[in-house]
Amino acid sequence: MTAAVQPATPTAAPAGLFRWITMFTVMMGLLGTVMSSTMANIAIPDVMGAFGIGQDRAHWMSSGFLSAMTVSMLLNAWFLNNFGARSSFIGAMLVFTAASVLGEVAPTYEVVVIARVIQGACAGLLQPMAMSVTFMTFKPHERGVAMGLFGMGVVIGPAIGPTIGGFIVDNLGWRYVFTATLPLPLIATALALQFVPARDPNAIRAKLNWQSLLLMVTTVGGLLNGLSNGQRLGWESVYVTGSLLVAGAAALAFVTRELHSRTPLVNLELFTSRTYAASAIVSLVFGAGFFGSTYLLPIFAQTVCGFTAVKAGLMLLPAGLAQLVIFPIAGRLVTLVRPGWPILFGLLAFAISTFEFAKADFDTDFWTLALWLTLGRIGLGFVFPSLSIGSLQSLRPDLVPYGAGTLNFTRMVGAAVGVNLLAVIVEQRTASHATQLTQTQTWDNQTTQALLGRLDALLAKGGLVGIETAAAHLDYLGRIILAKANWMAFQDGFLTVAVAFGVAMLLAIPLTRKERGTK
Repeated sequence: MTAAVQPATPTAAPAGLFRWITMFTVMMGLLGTVMSSTMANIAIPDVMGAFGIGQDRAHWMSSGFLSAMTVSMLLNAWFLNNFGARSSFIGAMLVFTAASVLGEVAPTYEVVVIARVIQGACAGLLQPMAMSVTFMTFKPHERGVAMGLFGMGVVIGPAIGPTIGGFIVDNLGWRYVFTATLPLPLIATALALQFVPARDPNAIRAKLNWQSLLLMVTTVGGLLNGLSNGQRLGWESVYVTGSLLVAGAAALAFVTRELHSRTPLVNLELFTSRTYAASAIVSLVFGAGFFGSTYLLPIFAQTVCGFTAVKAGLMLLPAGLAQLVIFPIAGRLVTLVRPGWPILFGLLAFAISTFEFAKADFDTDFWTLALWLTLGRIGLGFVFPSLSIGSLQSLRPDLVPYGAGTLNFTRMVGAAVGVNLLAVIVEQRTASHATQLTQTQTWDNQTTQALLGRLDALLAKGGLVGIETAAAHLDYLGRIILAKANWMAFQDGFLTVAVAFGVAMLLAIPLTRKERGTK
């Protein structure tokens, strides 16, 4: 087992102030990296146009980031014990900065994805590290409020990221979304030199479990590769089937190795705690729903509702402002009641919000969408601190670094899979709905005939009559069918998320009960 990470002794500030500056430092770095995870989503339509790619490739800007984030989270305990929080934090910030510059100057889409993968790896290392430092810096009675404030950087970052990203895309160009957040990591790096704790000299150094790491990379890579190519190549194709089988075999080998390894990436002893095990499962669904819907929302707003990039980003702003109020309240609440109750409330609120998005159409106005989005994000504001506190307080101190890394890992596994699955659902259901709608466009369809009649009248005013209108009919009708099929596909995607959160509510019920052996 690794030794617990202990906060360094302050040298230039009173103990109370030191704790808050330490949290502010890691939150600033965290906010800069997390914001980048969703700022790029608002630029996806522009990137598709710039490089001439479809959504089947464009989603790798998001899923590549999340996949790298997922794997690097498993290295949290190893970095903390071998290099300490200060060195690890500063290193992650500097590499993230270099990757951001690479993304801005990328000459091809492949380089854009590489930059996003490197950014994701740094963000994944930072999230559980920041959680561990915050948790261990504060005393038990202070952790509820501290973790509530800490959660702002995890959830509010993705909420306000698209707003800033939309302004940048419309006024400066999509490339600048890569470097827009750099002031935050750079300031955090300077503060970390003084306020982030150095390595505990009593911590036991551990060897990196390369075999387990490679097995996890193979698992995540094979799974996402299979999911992303299933629609294009066919789900029964040798390539897709092979990718999924390799992912399954690697996952089984990973679990087997972790059970017998002296330096596990995922300490399976964590799951002997019923509270932690239930929290991890809920965290998986939380990640899939939150990041998946955050990926869909800007694209839905721009392609279905016709919003500009700025307007699509502004749609998330009321939700971010609401969370500024909710997080401290939620952090305090989790110290007063069992974690399961705020989690159940939050999951229900998000499920209702997403279900309402599934009913939205071309004519749904901006404020209606913003209202339902705000309800969902308020719900998630109750979920995050409750999951963090509820899971980590059930562990021994020496398991906290592993617990923080694994909890974030499960959330990001859900995020990576959720983004991929929702991209596949939208792509597949668009094609399916388009086929079904096309089959209804016959000479007996009175609605279609009336529409084409109005089109003929407009074309006649422009001097186009008779046989010359046939091509215009086909082009216009094809565009209408595709637009409606795309809208219906997004409805299916949002409904899938709502159902998943309904299932998560059932999984969260054990968190409302006291675990045997805990206080």
